Amino acid sequence: MNQIASGANVRSALKSGLASILISGLSLFIPSDAGAEVSVGEPQSSSTIAPPEYVDERDLPFELRPLVAKRLEMPWAIAFLPDGRALVTERPGRLRLIEGDHMLDEPIAGVPDVAFGGHSGLLDVLVDRDFPTTRRIFLSLMHNGPDGSTIRIVSARLEDKALENKKVIFESRPAIKATDQIGGRLAFGPDGMLYLTIGDRFQMQRAQNLLDDGGKIIRINTDGSIPQDNPFVGRDDALPEIYSYGHRNPQGIIGNAGDGQLWSIEQGPKGGDELNIITSGSNYGWPIVTYGVNYDDSIISNLTTAPGMVDPVHHWVPSVATASLVAYTGNVMPDDWQGNFLVGTLVGQCLIRLEVTNGVVTRERRYFHDKIGRIRDVAVSPDGFIYLLTDGTEASLYRLEPIEDLVAKAKPF
Repeated sequence: MNQIASGANVRSALKSGLASILISGLSLFIPSDAGAEVSVGEPQSSSTIAPPEYVDERDLPFELRPLVAKRLEMPWAIAFLPDGRALVTERPGRLRLIEGDHMLDEPIAGVPDVAFGGHSGLLDVLVDRDFPTTRRIFLSLMHNGPDGSTIRIVSARLEDKALENKKVIFESRPAIKATDQIGGRLAFGPDGMLYLTIGDRFQMQRAQNLLDDGGKIIRINTDGSIPQDNPFVGRDDALPEIYSYGHRNPQGIIGNAGDGQLWSIEQGPKGGDELNIITSGSNYGWPIVTYGVNYDDSIISNLTTAPGMVDPVHHWVPSVATASLVAYTGNVMPDDWQGNFLVGTLVGQCLIRLEVTNGVVTRERRYFHDKIGRIRDVAVSPDGFIYLLTDGTEASLYRLEPIEDLVAKAKPF
């Protein structure tokens, strides 16, 4: 895969004619159903690997058990505290605490105000790796200001059932008046740094502009300061927080896959969802290269690869609307699940399991297709259980549990 360490090569490529392939002129057509977060498109190219396998539930010695009796309103993320309790965000601005199978009636107090609407609101929650000592969590959220909305990272101490010592440690720039396609996932990288994905908000030209946080993955210290080894530190033509660029709407990011890599999944337009290995200073091509088309079927680019841009490890055509990413570690699932990637999907309405060997996806399997609806987030608890968080105004939380009398008889799944 080709990589790039600065924006100069991109500007040179654009001047040399690559810009002529963008017949939409870097202006994205936004359909009336854009709020659906990616529509299903027709395949425009064949996959380089075997097609996905749909797993029959009769061959799966596990069952989905719904948790918490009360429905969740537009939940977006779930994260586990070291003691097994779970935090769940709801986009209207609530942070819920779940103890066992019970969700507390009252949300966590002290959550900052959020800009709610479209895809915006309270987004991700990330628990500090030294939580027993720091009691610290991180939230990503949309904030309204006089010039438009921004995405913020807020750190806070979780004391009992309230947030204290809240600090805004990052705010995207510039503020713009758009509420969709915002990214928002948080993760610690293998290097211990804090990463945030930011979407282009349906303004695709932002992804190649290094003076704009839109369409980027940013990297900061946990106190909000900028690491001095970030790729664009010291440059007048780039923002120092930017780690990678050329992204459309990255919706999942992980740094704990055990291979020392930072991985991200990204929603394409109509076709072209991606799985990427994220490296410092690299350009992932949007919108100069893509496997997708506009929602009205017009061409964004005739290129799926270009010099100086990183090709995806894996892509989906038609789109499944990748919404979350986690690497499985635990002792609940069989040994061959260890290190596999689990992807929640919205349009696909299934759980995708990817086997990845030496940076290559070797097998894709899909579970619970059209069974529980749109899957917004996937998480693994400290004791190794897989949790699925669905999407919508009356959403649910599920746990995948073994059917013990069937496990010994199970076929490979």
